[in-house]
Amino acid sequence: MLESRSAIAAHLAAGGHDGADGARRLRLGEASGWHLIQLGHFNGTGPALRAATRGVLGCDLPDSTRDAASHGDERLLRVASDQYWVVTADAGRAAALAAAVPADAGTVTPLSASRTRILVVGPDARAMLMKLVPIDLYPEAFPVGRFAQTGIHHVGGLLYRAAEERYEYFALRTYGATMWEAIADAALPFGYDTFVEGGPA
Repeated sequence: MLESRSAIAAHLAAGGHDGADGARRLRLGEASGWHLIQLGHFNGTGPALRAATRGVLGCDLPDSTRDAASHGDERLLRVASDQYWVVTADAGRAAALAAAVPADAGTVTPLSASRTRILVVGPDARAMLMKLVPIDLYPEAFPVGRFAQTGIHHVGGLLYRAAEERYEYFALRTYGATMWEAIADAALPFGYDTFVEGGPA
């Protein structure tokens, strides 16, 4: 089996950079060992998709298109009126969902190889990202658990606030290196270290 290679491996290996005051107040990294599955339904088959996936996921698909739902280590995001993302560490989840969803109820599409999951961690994460994305990231508007489809330099992506000082940016793999460069450049005044994170979603 072919193994997926990181689109930003060289950037991660290059290490971090001291900030203007010599400190490193941010950590920029990449998540590895995770899987992204997109679920979709057809006109009128939303209830059938929900019923088919409930037994595999152990919960209902979310209604909100702004707030992610959590079940164990998995994150469920409604990215469109008829599409959902499942972010998981379970390598067998896509196959289990594909087996459970009837062909006339919806689709199950593995997307892991098409995305780079960039992690931005630290007390200055919000301040840095506000230089890049055209959305309000203050806690009142973008609390923990919220996500938004936005962009950096006119390239679309999805930003998810995973914790108080942790944001995750899902970039198209084709633009993974470009997005990393933009984020790292914005992080220069704050200083940053690099890391690779594996394990649960």
